[in-house]
Order: sequence, then structure tokens, then C-alpha cells
Amino acid sequence: MIDTKYYHINIPLSRCAHKLAEEFAAEQYSLEKSKKVYLNTLAVYAVHSYLTWLNIKTTLTGDSWHKSLRAIFDAADLEIVNVGKLECLPVLPGEKTIPLPPEATIDRIGYVVVQFHRKFDAVKLLGFISINAILEPSETIELNDLQPLEALLETIHIVNLRQWLEGIFKQDWQVPELLISHNLRGNAIADPLTLESQSQSVSRAKVVNVGKQVVLMVQLTSNVADVFDIRVRTYPGEDETHLPADLQLVILDEDHNPCMEVQSRNIDNWIQLEFSCKHEEKFSVMLILGDTTIKEDFVV
Repeated sequence: MIDTKYYHINIPLSRCAHKLAEEFAAEQYSLEKSKKVYLNTLAVYAVHSYLTWLNIKTTLTGDSWHKSLRAIFDAADLEIVNVGKLECLPVLPGEKTIPLPPEATIDRIGYVVVQFHRKFDAVKLLGFISINAILEPSETIELNDLQPLEALLETIHIVNLRQWLEGIFKQDWQVPELLISHNLRGNAIADPLTLESQSQSVSRAKVVNVGKQVVLMVQLTSNVADVFDIRVRTYPGEDETHLPADLQLVILDEDHNPCMEVQSRNIDNWIQLEFSCKHEEKFSVMLILGDTTIKEDFVV
């Protein structure tokens, strides 16, 4: 629970945004529907502008931007590239609760509440609530339940491992064999880490620069009762055969406390850590070499 007045961000609404909203609203069959589409369009456009300023890629291709679908549904969705759909909920000054359309409860990562200025020349982004934070099915969202917008940015940047099981990956997480050094690729392909014979096991890798390039690989295996086995491994990059000496691989729990650690020697061609997590549990992976530290955040 937050006092939203300390966290809102003002976003101006351009004439271009209003013109687009007027165009979409004019297509509707009733005055009530036209008003709803008008507000939805401006809300989506405002959040799109905000995320664009932060160099977060979005696409205006959702239901709210589709002529036939916006006529049927009460949608204000915005697609964040390689992350998922965000619903942009418009609210007028003085309103304390926001109706949650049934279609907005499906396939969303969460909700941003967008409050209009009285002159409709700007909006306030009041806050964010994750779909996971709504414990029970609800028809409304209370303003007092909102989190700061920093929670939205954390949701965007965190790696959701459950999505890997659905075949959804951020662009920088690739098939491991594409990134592992050519000198080690034969051994890696034969390694159980990359042999995903089980339908509920998946691994991906990305290149990380800690002064020298290394490859960070993560494997997720679905176990029982919402428990997942995690394996984190680091390989040398740039066609090297060995990791740099004294590279530290550290696992942090969701309170950011280190709980596991391993350090490379100059004869190691990989290092790894293994552990288990429950559904919605968070953890972080840190790679440390000299004065350089890289951290990746994950949720299961």
C-alpha cells in the first residue's frame, strides 16, 4: 500500500494523441462506448510514451489498437516487447477504485493506473500492480493497493523463468549452443544441461561482459508441487577454452542476501550452482570479476 501522490509521474498528452483517440472513438456505436475508447486510447498512448522515454520497447498492436477488437472489448492493452501485455487503466479525478474489465484479467503482466488531468492535457501515472499481487479474482482495483512505478520497471527487467516453459524468451536469452565457445561446443551439446529431453526442462544463455566476455546459462526443470530445479552455469566466451581465474558466481535470495557461491580457477572451463525454488520465488545471479559486477534478476 502506498500514498500515490508521492509516486505519480506526469505525462503530457499531445494533439496527435487526442486526434488518434478521436478517430478511434468516432468508430463506436454509442456515446458511452466512444468515451470509453477515447480514454483507453489516451491511457495506452501515455504509458507507451513513458516507456519509450525509458528506452523500453513497446508495440501499439494490441486489442486496443485493433479496429474490430476495440469495438467488442473494453481493452487498454500495451505490448511490451519480449515481456508481455500491460493493461493501462484510465481513471478520472476523484475516483478511488477502477473497474477491471473481464478481458483485462487474462494474459496480462499487470496494470498501470492512468489518471487524467481535468483539462485532459496530461495524465498522472499513479502506480502499478502486478497480476500476481491480486490474490483473488476481483472486479476492481483500489488506488491504495498500487505499488510505485519502480515495481513496473522491476517486472519488465526481471527474467520470468515460468515463461520459458511456454516458449517465451527475451531476445538476449538464446539457445546455449549458439553462444558457447566453439572449442567447448561439442562437450556442451553432450552435456545433460543442454539435452532437454524432458518436456518440462528448458535452458537459455546470454553473453555477459565482466571485463571479459563469459556465457551465463540457466536451466529450469519443472519438478512437483510447484517446485523447480535451477542450474546456473558459466562458460568462457570469445572462443576461450577456460574461464578467467577468480570469477565469482553468486546466488542471492529474494532479500538480496548471498546464499551460494563458487569461484573459478584458471583451469576451469565452466562453473555451476544448483538449487530449487518455489513458484513466484525470486532470486538473483551475480557475476563478479575484479571490480566488475553484473547482476541478473529472476522469478520462477
